[in-house]
Amino acid sequence: MFEKIFNIQDGDVLIGISFPRYSSNTLQAFQYAHSNNAKTIAITDSFSLPLIKYADSVLLAQSDMISFIDGLVTPLSLGNSLIIAVGLRKKAKISAIFQKLEYIWKEYRIYENFKTKRERND
Repeated sequence: MFEKIFNIQDGDVLIGISFPRYSSNTLQAFQYAHSNNAKTIAITDSFSLPLIKYADSVLLAQSDMISFIDGLVTPLSLGNSLIIAVGLRKKAKISAIFQKLEYIWKEYRIYENFKTKRERND
């Protein structure tokens, strides 16, 4: 992980997602980002984690384990909402990126040109 964030600095933001079983890597990344004056946002289910000490902002998302599988629907929905919010603020830039990607995908035949039955009937 440190190979990916070693350049983190003031003006950057690190979003850490930490749910049971809490990974020590997320805490270490937050400590490192904090020491480099980057902003940190924690998405977690508890204010009592050591991670919170290094978080500039905390988004609490309940994820009670009610079966043998951890329920992460709430945290994933929160993450999806954050992506949409950023996307709406950067709409023009993202639109330009996707126009270029669409060109590349078509030019290099990255995806099949397949139409569903419904699309063929339209």
